[in-house]
Amino acid sequence: MIPDKLQPGDEVRVIAPARSASDIDERVLDRAKVALESLGLKVTFSKNAFSRNQRGCPTDDEKVEDLHAAFMDENVKCILAAIGGFNSNQLLGKIDWQIIKDNPKLFGGFSDITVLNHAILAKTGLVTYAMPNFYCFGLLPEANYSLEYFRRCLFADNPAEFIVQQSEIFYDFPWNYDEASPRQALENNGPRVVQSGSAEGVMIGGNLCSLNLLNGTEYFPKIEDDSYDSIPETLERHVQALMQQSFFRQIKAILVGRFQGESRAIDDMISDIILSKNIDSKIPVVVNLDFGHTDPKFTYPVGGKCKVVAGDGTRIVIHCDD
Repeated sequence: MIPDKLQPGDEVRVIAPARSASDIDERVLDRAKVALESLGLKVTFSKNAFSRNQRGCPTDDEKVEDLHAAFMDENVKCILAAIGGFNSNQLLGKIDWQIIKDNPKLFGGFSDITVLNHAILAKTGLVTYAMPNFYCFGLLPEANYSLEYFRRCLFADNPAEFIVQQSEIFYDFPWNYDEASPRQALENNGPRVVQSGSAEGVMIGGNLCSLNLLNGTEYFPKIEDDSYDSIPETLERHVQALMQQSFFRQIKAILVGRFQGESRAIDDMISDIILSKNIDSKIPVVVNLDFGHTDPKFTYPVGGKCKVVAGDGTRIVIHCDD
């Protein structure tokens, strides 16, 4: 089930199913709102988005109340997580999945929001979107790349598919970086092919440590990582856990986002970890793509379709309408 795409004038509701939106610097909030409004969108915040009633976050009941309200509000066309964090999986037993199924609309975020992306897909069949959280659109110096791929993937007036082009530069800073410190632009060396090949299939995936929280539960349909959770040793055991899932034999390609520098998971080490698992040599594997906990990042559909060609002329083609 694919939700209706966006039109200029549509409302985007910002909710906080993980950390509180009050953790975001007000200047970042203001710039993010301006960025989305530049696409002709109207930005609103949920009733409890800034609550700190449960260990500095909205309570689980407040989070679920906002999620339900956003899906039931006929004026809301897109629901966007304010920020990631922790404990989105605490909401799963409280969500009324029929509300979401009866009111399908665009939903997305990344990091801990990966849990909700895949639970919604598993329980309702609704395609959701791995995309920048709201605050990402307000990070300096600009979010043009992220904003452009948000538009390409989610707006109705775009082609049914698009090829992901690499960003020329990227930034590697924590989400709460000090705005008084200038952000250093880093050169993007582009995608690195670990195994060549081509494949087509349904896109599953997001933050690996968050996704693995769903292993063995009714909320896992079928497949990025940050700082501590992506140090090489932890990354390897997450990859191993993934491979031990019964659905792994259905995997046609593996795409890996860019890791933060503090993780120490450099491209060579990631390649070594993957190759040591003796994955079928016909499965294309590409690393250092523009998603994860660095900026910018492209938007892609969780449960949507993708074509991967890895080798000479490596390209990722994302299908938006099927």
